[in-house]
Amino acid sequence: MSLQTRVLENGRWTARTLDIHQILARNREEKMEIQNLSTGPKPPVFGLLTKTIMRSPIIQAIIPARIRHRTKNDVVFVYQDAVVIKEVLGGERIEQDPFSDIFLDNQTVKKDFDSPIQAARIIGLPREPKLSRFPGRFWDGEYMPHPPLETKPEPFHENEIPPQILVLSLASCKLVFLFAYYDIHDAVHFVSDTWPLPGQIPLMEELGVHLAVDPKSRAMAVGAYEKQITIHALKSMDQIQGEVQKPEGLDPARFRPIREEKHIAVDGFILKMEFLHPSKGDEHHVILLLVVSKEQMIRLVRIEWDCRTSLHEIEQKPGQVLPHPDRMPLLLIPLTYGTAFALVCEHHIVVYKDILTGHANGRDCQLEHYEPHEEPGGSKRPPIWTQWARPMRAVERRRPNIDNIYLCREDGVVRYIDFKADSDTMIGSNYDAGFLDANVGSAFATIDLGDESNDLLVAGGEMGDGGMWYFKPRQPLDLVGTFRNWTPLKALVNAPVDQPADDSVENGAAALAETGRLFACCGRGPKRGSVLEVRVGTEAVILGPTVDFEELMEKGIDNMWVLPDRSNSGIYLMVAHPTDTELILLPAANDQDPKVSNDEELDLGVRTIAAGSTAEGFIIQVTQHSINAIAQVDGILPFTSKLSNATITAACFLTIPLKTTVLLTVVQKDDGFYLHHGHFGVQGGQIAFAELGEPILLRSEASTISIQWVDDRIIAFVGTLAGTVQSYTADPGSTLVPYFEYSFGDDLAICDSLAMVTTEESAEVEVTYLLVCGLRNGSIQTLFFNGNGCDEALSLCEALELGTTSIKILADATRSSRAILVCERNIFVLEYAQRPSPTNPAMISRIWLTHPGKLDPRQGPVDCFTQASSRVPHGCSKFGAGSLFYLTGSSLLLADISSSPSVEMVPRRLPLGGTPSRVIYSAFLNKLIVLYTTATINSRSPSGSRRDRPHSRTLKPALAFLDPDAGSPRPGPDTKDSLNVLKATDIKDGERVLGTMEWFPNDGSRKKYHVLVINTIVGQAAGDQATGRLLLFSLSTGEDGDISLDLRKKIDCNAPVWCVACDGDSSLIYACGDELVLHHLYMGTRRRFDAEATIKLHSPATHISVDGNTVHVSTKGSGHHVLHIEDSKLIPVCADASGRYNIHHVCIPEKSLVMTSDHDRKVAGLWQPPQPQLSRTAPLVFEATLPSPITRFCKIARPVWQRKFPKMGSQAIVGSSDDGTLYQLVVLSEPALRLLAFIQNMALRDARICPYPHPLVFEKHIEPSMSKKYNMHVNGDILQRLLERGGASLLEDMLSKGPTEPSPDYGPSDYATAKDRRKRFGELAKDLFDGPAPEIVEHTLGWIRSLLLAAF
Repeated sequence: MSLQTRVLENGRWTARTLDIHQILARNREEKMEIQNLSTGPKPPVFGLLTKTIMRSPIIQAIIPARIRHRTKNDVVFVYQDAVVIKEVLGGERIEQDPFSDIFLDNQTVKKDFDSPIQAARIIGLPREPKLSRFPGRFWDGEYMPHPPLETKPEPFHENEIPPQILVLSLASCKLVFLFAYYDIHDAVHFVSDTWPLPGQIPLMEELGVHLAVDPKSRAMAVGAYEKQITIHALKSMDQIQGEVQKPEGLDPARFRPIREEKHIAVDGFILKMEFLHPSKGDEHHVILLLVVSKEQMIRLVRIEWDCRTSLHEIEQKPGQVLPHPDRMPLLLIPLTYGTAFALVCEHHIVVYKDILTGHANGRDCQLEHYEPHEEPGGSKRPPIWTQWARPMRAVERRRPNIDNIYLCREDGVVRYIDFKADSDTMIGSNYDAGFLDANVGSAFATIDLGDESNDLLVAGGEMGDGGMWYFKPRQPLDLVGTFRNWTPLKALVNAPVDQPADDSVENGAAALAETGRLFACCGRGPKRGSVLEVRVGTEAVILGPTVDFEELMEKGIDNMWVLPDRSNSGIYLMVAHPTDTELILLPAANDQDPKVSNDEELDLGVRTIAAGSTAEGFIIQVTQHSINAIAQVDGILPFTSKLSNATITAACFLTIPLKTTVLLTVVQKDDGFYLHHGHFGVQGGQIAFAELGEPILLRSEASTISIQWVDDRIIAFVGTLAGTVQSYTADPGSTLVPYFEYSFGDDLAICDSLAMVTTEESAEVEVTYLLVCGLRNGSIQTLFFNGNGCDEALSLCEALELGTTSIKILADATRSSRAILVCERNIFVLEYAQRPSPTNPAMISRIWLTHPGKLDPRQGPVDCFTQASSRVPHGCSKFGAGSLFYLTGSSLLLADISSSPSVEMVPRRLPLGGTPSRVIYSAFLNKLIVLYTTATINSRSPSGSRRDRPHSRTLKPALAFLDPDAGSPRPGPDTKDSLNVLKATDIKDGERVLGTMEWFPNDGSRKKYHVLVINTIVGQAAGDQATGRLLLFSLSTGEDGDISLDLRKKIDCNAPVWCVACDGDSSLIYACGDELVLHHLYMGTRRRFDAEATIKLHSPATHISVDGNTVHVSTKGSGHHVLHIEDSKLIPVCADASGRYNIHHVCIPEKSLVMTSDHDRKVAGLWQPPQPQLSRTAPLVFEATLPSPITRFCKIARPVWQRKFPKMGSQAIVGSSDDGTLYQLVVLSEPALRLLAFIQNMALRDARICPYPHPLVFEKHIEPSMSKKYNMHVNGDILQRLLERGGASLLEDMLSKGPTEPSPDYGPSDYATAKDRRKRFGELAKDLFDGPAPEIVEHTLGWIRSLLLAAF
């Protein structure tokens, strides 16, 4: 017996099916909580903070729409819970291929819906292509390098409503109407309106899964799965603009697009729903077509009315039954002529017309079904058609009664179809448009380029990357861009950083102390199946091929600089060796090799100290014994100055706004180190250099120097070996004078590099100057610089530890708020977007190198790096401003750093040649052990059996040992490597591998054996006859490094072996069906491997872990169980009282907690009492509902720079979901929980943070009750919005004023006044921070920001 119910969880109405056992278990859980309160120790109070590190990359829809401005050629990407607006842009025009450099640039993101997006459409004016009138930009797709003389740029008006509006239906039963506009500061703002849908509807309806819009945007329809639709009459865009757009600006409060609403009952299941185009002369007619299923019959039901009348005049016409071949259509396509429409079925397409006559006439055309591709998409059947798109055509190119459609199949096959009204079949041409090398779902569209015959096809990937393809008739599709998709993300595992193989390591989990690399299985099929290294940070895309610098590395490299080439054929790279200098020409063409240049005007016989180009067009080189300057234009003679009896040890130069280049040098003489200051100029057709003032004797040797232009003055900074930074100042053309000296306070804190960064300027905030100092002990110190003549010009802002070796810093050439840092083998981006404070520390992220189209390299140690300045000539597009030159080993890499201010997923793939299912890390082998499945397509069936029928797939389990750094070559179909495929004698016919683990049994002496344990299932899991086996393989490594795999033991079981774990070096524990079995290995004269104990569970296990003598078991229907191993017996200790369908768990022994995840998207915290209780229940201490279920937990070490924050542990817990979402979970103490919940509940009532709340999510109290376990959950995404949208000022406003409530009904019943809220906030903060803290709001938000930092 089972019951169905419907609940609101995490902003989503969710259907739940509960059997009688689960209902009784929930009742027992409530009773046991009451009993435990009286009979056992009281459970501690813990909370859970969850933060989304990386959102799912699944793209649900791609919609070309202008929802920012009529001049913006935008594309809207709709994700599961976010909307991203990208703009179609292009760089320099290439005459042979004018659209080869198209790209989509991220403009803005909206991700505060707090509910999944079910469907998305566009309302507003129809899209019409225009001519580009702006030089160097696409105007509605058409590119013009220069505007014609007779045309004028169309004015760009701020506060203007765009021609189109985005409509979203949320799972929380809301419609959201959304557009963006520009203010007078050119900043983008969103305006939205919400329309509630009926929430309390029958179980299976889910209103909002279907969404359709009338072609003229006069009405829209919202449909459920069955029985119900809602019709909305819409206002015209002129009416909306008249209501919202005022002379003084926009009035968002008056934005209400819906004019009228009507609910309509539908008898049956709604399969498809679309509005049809009205016939010519019948423009006021609105026609909604439904494809409805009832009692094994498919009907065409139409709903129609006159748009000039009320919705009460709607008529629902009786349905026409579709013939059997047209049943279950995949797609419904409204055609632009008449009221015709097309139904796309699996093998054919049928076009219907004359639907208004009562009986539509259909004409069908076969869709030639090609042989199944190796990548069959998401279904187990042959690939099906998943989406269609209509290309944009100019008005003069549109032909009457003809419609053009692209049709896409899930394996990437694209067809181009011309529908013709005057044709007998109503289909003109129907031909193959090409093949997208991607699996395609519902995200498929064409982008308007303004071209006459070419289109840009865009597809979001399904279980693999998506991309953009440039389509030219009768030519192959050309890939011009990709969109990353790392789903499905499975089997997350942790691997140590640079830890060598060690025979003493008995378990891969023992190496977690030095960890920082995460690996997982992702993708499906031979091309997209891979092991993924999870990397979060800033992407740097490698441009062009790698340059071999092996010969240069033999001489050693001290530094390098980028210099322009006057011929614009490339750039020069000046490389400083310990004894001399080399000048290398890097050509712009990838097919040309670098060349060593012998420029006689430069001094290449000695070591170069500094070099670069200036805004005046000079190239300056400073060596140990000379200063050289040459001009990039003809007619100006060079300058050379030789030094005698002195050595230049440090140098730098700067071009100030007056176009004068100032040079700063440190010169070593017999009596000490002197600071020299001078400037360059042109006199008599020759470059001249003049010293300014007398040299300044330094008190200590300089380790580094820097010169800056601050507030119309020259500021010189000198880092010394005495552990100080000295500053000097001068007006232009005058001598330097001492200004201020700052001491780092440690003899080992010697500054080796300096960089000045500035915060981003705004109308409200002044620029802040920050000096970032890279120290020799592996740390950085950021200093405030105040040049207003105060007593303390340099003061400490913050100190961060990055490693143990010297740090080199380089100011970013493209963004003044950002610096690039190198420490050990890591390269970082450090950025100060706002003035630093406890709530706004530096944003630090790793830079990850990627190589488009190739296997991403494992980043090696950084030997040297530099960056191209903004003065690199624009004629050489390959080497743009900000390009990073990165020398690692003997290779020189050129990379372009992402300009995105936020961190992103930068995955690294290790291809497999199959679909991976499990991955573990072997510390013993320093390898990733991967279980995956290979598939072969049967071309013919000699035996005639159904299983081997033509085009069917034969699946075989395979095993791979991957180097986490180098990866492994993908096995080919004729590979001779027997290690990649399990032997046929080891695997039964139809046997599937479920999991694997390492085991190190001991024979009683010091000898240990390396065993690989594999658990399998034979047959179908749903069948009663399914069995399983436990296979034990011995692993050994040969002299050549090859790993041999030999089957040593087989244990046949009468049920599937779902999971397995080891208990030390002598026992295995595995789940056989719904039993838990303990096997013990006896190593004597007669070796035995016997089953010692068996215990019956209520349901099969999904995950087993062993901690000492404690066994933790997660099950499919009976929650979590804790057992002890005593005298070779399994003794139950406690169990979860609820009947959860658990997936995975992670133990937190220091808190006596175990965290579990289940299929209902819940994360539960269970407390293990110190002594067994009579009830034998594990009390539930917290419960959280997430947008997607966590399938794997993993502990990782936090980066060293994050461990400086108070109350931060050295480890973090990361959870992954199959949809690619990554979560970070933090267990909170009771004081932390109370304070964060107090802040969160205020934020839930504030429309600036949560603009789309649901009434049922509100509690009546700002400070929640600790008795309800779901109140123990704090949503870190809401707290992140608080930090991003105002931080301290916004929190102060919520404390001082009433929350900005969506409705008076949502107001709190406690702490209703500002005085009470502020008092309670202070009490909660005092309890957490062990006493009063100065500037309590700033202090609290700084602590929150540290909690929300991603542990990567």
